[in-house]
Amino acid sequence: MKKLYTILLVLATGYCCSAQPAATDNPSFLNGYFKSYTVGATSVHLYADSLYSMVSPQSKLLVIDNILIRLNKRIAFVSYGSKREIWGKDASNTVVVLDTLDMNRVHLERTIDNAQKLIKHPWFFYYGGQGMFSKDAGSFSANLRVGSFLLLDRWDIALSQSFNVGSETASLSTGIMSKYYFPMEIKQQRIAPYLGSGVSFMYDDSGGSGQFNFSILAGVSWALGPGSLDTGLQYGNASGFSATVGYTFFPWRN
Repeated sequence: MKKLYTILLVLATGYCCSAQPAATDNPSFLNGYFKSYTVGATSVHLYADSLYSMVSPQSKLLVIDNILIRLNKRIAFVSYGSKREIWGKDASNTVVVLDTLDMNRVHLERTIDNAQKLIKHPWFFYYGGQGMFSKDAGSFSANLRVGSFLLLDRWDIALSQSFNVGSETASLSTGIMSKYYFPMEIKQQRIAPYLGSGVSFMYDDSGGSGQFNFSILAGVSWALGPGSLDTGLQYGNASGFSATVGYTFFPWRN
């Protein structure tokens, strides 16, 4: 958790500082691994050559440490191909790698700029429909979720509200839902699978006391426009099996 807070602080403050023009030469302290660099108030953005990807993690640490000392910075962003590395000095002034971002990740969509926006505005809004099926009858519900990402674009948690209409009764449910998005995107299509779980309290118009519904869900998220189209299957101890489809809007997406 301490590492997560450090990552959030770095993304929120370091890289968004104003950058200066890239160096026109290739100083010796770049060790031939970087083509150019830009600097901000507390950070440096290094643009790596192909040789950098073949360097061992320990060698990278020594190189980054030397560059941060020479430029008197605390944070280093390294770009090579679709990868971005974030290096920084911890409380003991030791250089550590804070995170490695694949800019093909479905929600971040290839830009560190989106990662910065996600840290500042991690909220999202979801609206969708859910069809529930049983041997006796089927029903349909409209779902609304408002939530926040907790681990960049990998893990979210949301408050959920559903209005369900069946063949004989109508019901309302309120609860909490959380999903984890796996780092195994189909990059060409920007599709990521997810798993999740939730708990809600269901009460109907018959005047009964209601009941708790514990659910698990699985599906795929397809990055589309300023959000993602989400489809999946869900099972709850009280609601049974259901299919879901909806759209999640991210205020921070370009």
